[in-house]
Amino acid sequence: MDRIKIYNPEMTACVTMPRIKDINVGAKEVSNTVTMASGKVVKDLLGYRPQITAAWDYVPASTIVSLLMLLRANPFLYVEYPSPSGDANGIFEVDYPAMSVFQYKNGTAVWHDVKLTMSGQGVE
Repeated sequence: MDRIKIYNPEMTACVTMPRIKDINVGAKEVSNTVTMASGKVVKDLLGYRPQITAAWDYVPASTIVSLLMLLRANPFLYVEYPSPSGDANGIFEVDYPAMSVFQYKNGTAVWHDVKLTMSGQGVE
């Protein structure tokens, strides 16, 4: 898989992003840390929340519009993405994309240097 697919929770609408330029798949630790009266620090590790950051050279403006419509309607979205262990999927909070230059490429309106950050809803 070289593309990220983003669905609404009902799986009735899908946005297929173009071929990925760069992707970082990782996790963020979720824990509670408390300092005891003695000064000892105790950490209760709850798990790890998946974190994905993807980048594209350019994305058609129509794809960005479709993605924004999904983001406005749903706080969490179902995402299929490539990972080091093969194709993966899950429910993610998807941030609004960061984009830089708007232009036309071969007659198609595109945004350049698009970045998208996704944080897993659940803890693994």
